[in-house]
Amino acid sequence: MKTDPETQWKSRFAAPCGLFCPGCTLYIGTTEEPERLAWIAGRFGVSREEARCLGCRSEVVGPYCRTCEIVKCAESRSIEFCALCGEYPCGMLKEFQAARPHRAELFEAGDTIREIGFERWFEETYRRYACPECRTINSAYDLACRSCGNEPGSPFAERHREMILRVLAEQ
Repeated sequence: MKTDPETQWKSRFAAPCGLFCPGCTLYIGTTEEPERLAWIAGRFGVSREEARCLGCRSEVVGPYCRTCEIVKCAESRSIEFCALCGEYPCGMLKEFQAARPHRAELFEAGDTIREIGFERWFEETYRRYACPECRTINSAYDLACRSCGNEPGSPFAERHREMILRVLAEQ
């Protein structure tokens, strides 16, 4: 990956697996919505401070990211993204992807990173999580925009609405 300052800054918002950190409800709670962070902290059974996350590659990572085996694997192989590994997609990544709706596009993300590069993937993914009306970045689970109320909250939420609704009903 290039090391210019803007790319370095953006890279902390992209997990090795291909998740887009600004579209994570934990990141949004940490940076913009303290009530959301409090709710997440309660679900994890940790303090708000322990729940904070500023991106998978930042110095401040959330409870799940601190113990993420995918991050450890990528680091041990000296690769920036799982999609650049000779074993991609491995069993661990397949299991991870299948577990939650916000991971639905994980393999698509990896393929895109490999085909067009991180920079273009980042820009495309940013648009996929942005509200079509006001451009606010929403989490995968925000079916309506958290700023203007537009439905869908993002193209991602529109595409995966039924899967997201099933998971939200379980909570």
